[in-house]
This record gives sequence, C-alpha cells and structure tokens, in this order.
Amino acid sequence: MIICGIELSSSEARFTLLKGNKENFTLVDVEPRKLKINDETDQGEVKAFKDSIFTFFRENKVSKIFIKKRGKKGAYAGGTVGFKLEGIIQLYDCPVVLISPQTISVAKKRNSFIIPRKIRKYQHTAFETAFTKLP
Repeated sequence: MIICGIELSSSEARFTLLKGNKENFTLVDVEPRKLKINDETDQGEVKAFKDSIFTFFRENKVSKIFIKKRGKKGAYAGGTVGFKLEGIIQLYDCPVVLISPQTISVAKKRNSFIIPRKIRKYQHTAFETAFTKLP
C-alpha cells in the first residue's frame, strides 16, 4: 500500500509517498514532488491541475491520501487557492483524509524518526503527514 502525504502551500501541492509501517517504511522517490497552479481562475488551468495530480496518483498506485489540515480563519488560515486544490484532490477515487497539525505533532512525539536525506526541505511537512498515518 502506497500512501501520499500532502501539504498545500499557497498555490502548490507538495507530496511525499511512503509504503510500509512506522518501524520499517520506504520512501517512494518520484517526480514531480510538487505541482503548482498558476491561475486558479482559469478553468483550463484548474482542469490541467486535476488531470496532472490524478495521473500522478494513478501512475504511482496511491491507495490513500492524507492532507495536512489548515485553519479556516486566524493566523494560520489557509488561502482560498489551497482550499480549491484540497477540494480537487478530495475528488480522487481513493480515501482522502485531512490530518490536523495537532495529530501530526503527537505522532512526532510518540514515534522518533529521521527524515530521509532524499526528502527536500519543502517536503518535510508532507513527509510528517504521511508518516503519521503509517500503520
């Protein structure tokens, strides 16, 4: 089973794919590691983003998707584009679960792990999100 952790930041979706369990996981090193939408008001761009991300999930045999949840208001609120991307991802034909930052923090405290060197800095949150949901 391959799971995908996603962090949505501005107009970008950042991914990490993992398989295995918390004690023995494998990083699935793939390209692209992130997808960006340039103009969220353009219907063609929105469709292209959907097609690209769905193709990515299909080609990499993703069976579950976990997205780091963002606040709807306040200092850490997500932007409107991020919520649009979240909605597009939720339409994919596999379980998509939103994970709260608090759940990720608890998992980090309970399970010590080292972020693999192959993970880029911008993927750290996506990795932590995916790792949180490994069995």
